Amino acid sequence: MRVGVLVVLAAVASGCAKSAADHEALGDQRYAAGAYRDALAEYQLGLKATPRNAGLHAKTGAAALHTGDAALAASEYRALGVADRSRVDEAADGLERAAHLAQAAQDHATLAYAVAALRALAPGRPLGQYARAAAGDAVTRGDQADEMQLLPMAIAATADPRAADSLLYQYGVAAEQLKACDTATLAFTAVLERKHNADVADDARAGLAACALQTGQGLLAQGKPGDAEPWFRRATAPGADPDVGRVAWIGLGDVRLAQGDVAAALDAYQSALTGGSPGDSISVLAQTKITALGRAAPPPDAHP
Repeated sequence: MRVGVLVVLAAVASGCAKSAADHEALGDQRYAAGAYRDALAEYQLGLKATPRNAGLHAKTGAAALHTGDAALAASEYRALGVADRSRVDEAADGLERAAHLAQAAQDHATLAYAVAALRALAPGRPLGQYARAAAGDAVTRGDQADEMQLLPMAIAATADPRAADSLLYQYGVAAEQLKACDTATLAFTAVLERKHNADVADDARAGLAACALQTGQGLLAQGKPGDAEPWFRRATAPGADPDVGRVAWIGLGDVRLAQGDVAAALDAYQSALTGGSPGDSISVLAQTKITALGRAAPPPDAHP
């Protein structure tokens, strides 16, 4: 009885293997005849029997490209590179073709997937025109370190000056978020000087103000109020985010207080209240400082 069961199982296994081979052979025939959809169906049936068959992944990816299915092609070429590391170059070529197809169809999700797979399988391969897609994916993921690496490549590969300025602004934002304000300031300044994209000009000015505020706060924390003052002034310039300007006025008040000018410090703290609402964090901080100075200051008739 047991021998009979084993014979049946062996026959089933043999049948499955034969079925996968038959599907691949039928797929090859359909592919050679230009019947790519039929070939794709046969290859997919073959993969159901042998899911890690690198050859079938490659053929499925090629057939998918011929049918215009960029998403399936990208998935299959990625699977090829994972299943057989000796065929990574072939997989990368297929992924580039899938990316090109997705780009032409404005399928941004598939384009991002294909480029991410390309980077994972062949990290040293130049991205060329797909660097922008990779950078966009990094922006979506909020990976500032990856943005800093990819955005310069994307800028270099972009022929459209407006698009390049937009990417340059995003590079500044990524640098600002990483507290690299020297780099961010250069990027924002370049956007304003190039004047190709008015849509990001105001944002670049706001970015400059935010970086100026960060720099001023850093210098003040180091005990350098004189060096911090011009940075706080820049942070209150037109174009700054209102809250950035209000925090900068608090910084200027701290500078004046460190210099012993209590009256000027009070004026600066009062300026920080302008445009705020009662109870917001900036107003509370400014009012706390004003109250502290009021308590610390002697009454007028106490002076000789």
